Amino acid sequence: MGSFVLVEKWIYEDKLRFECLLAAKEYMEHEWYLAAGFVRNLIWDKLQNYKEMTPLNDIDLIYFNPSCVSNEQDREIEGALDSSMPTFNWSVKNQARMALKHGHEPYTNCIEAMSYWPEIQTAVGATVLKEGEIDVRSPFPANEVIRLAASRNSKCTSNVFDSRVTEKRWSKLWPELEIET
Repeated sequence: MGSFVLVEKWIYEDKLRFECLLAAKEYMEHEWYLAAGFVRNLIWDKLQNYKEMTPLNDIDLIYFNPSCVSNEQDREIEGALDSSMPTFNWSVKNQARMALKHGHEPYTNCIEAMSYWPEIQTAVGATVLKEGEIDVRSPFPANEVIRLAASRNSKCTSNVFDSRVTEKRWSKLWPELEIET
């Protein structure tokens, strides 16, 4: 939905993020994305005109494999990524399992799974295509995602959204960030 060409360019220019994508690509056989703060923080940093990127607390790798919904596969992938890039806290989640965990109807892919995430601007991921190109996707339009704002997804309760805004301290990290409930 919409064009994420600018975000793809920013990721290409960010050596660290690009290396993380290439590392993840080595271990993934199914649809996958490095998502959430991995992309969102970069967007907010750029829109805030930061010269230094905000450090990542973790790197969320999401993938979709409905044929294996145990978290054992997640731990195996995390272990491999921890070995190849040990300076990061990798968090790997099969979105087919997350539908079960949250009591949702089964998701059909990662994009549908992201459509349930609490903030519109968090529901964005980047992957590497077979041709080596970066592909950024979201269930929401690019003009909603590429904003210096945290907007509550209508599928999320206000309590969950408010709690995340407080816990993540986004207003301190990005002072110009608009919080839209």
